[in-house]
Amino acid sequence: MWSRTTGLLRAQRIPAIAQTARQASAQKSFSTTIAAFGLFKDYVTHLKSTSVEEITPAELNAKLTHDPVTGPLPSFHLLDVRETYEWNEEHIPCAVYTGRGCLERDIEGIIPDVQDEIVVYCAGGHRSVLAADSLQKLGYKNVKSLQGGLGQWKNQGMSVQQNN
Repeated sequence: MWSRTTGLLRAQRIPAIAQTARQASAQKSFSTTIAAFGLFKDYVTHLKSTSVEEITPAELNAKLTHDPVTGPLPSFHLLDVRETYEWNEEHIPCAVYTGRGCLERDIEGIIPDVQDEIVVYCAGGHRSVLAADSLQKLGYKNVKSLQGGLGQWKNQGMSVQQNN
């Protein structure tokens, strides 16, 4: 609606149109979300089969408990790429936090040697596959993703560090 006093166009809410727009948006959002998740899972599956190697929770646990006194080798790194709030609840002992959103920017400061062994994990094993692929594209040579993520780690009885 045009305002003669200000000379500006003012938005006017028309309830029937607003309701129709909300319904269309909700339907589109829902269908797009389902389709996008399917594409996402397909892409992750493709990466697992072509470029990203996975490590099982048992294999990772063996690396972490390699030497009960010193822990894993200095050239071994366990990266948690979940969201900050997830890290703040719990994480795998010996893990280093770097959110998925900052990984490419921050990784050289965390792990300067591209030859070091890196295992990346998230909650369910999807984000970590994407992160591992990204690290490989940056030139890191020995990168794996934790199969099933923290969920599978815990389901197999492995320990987590709780943050209070």
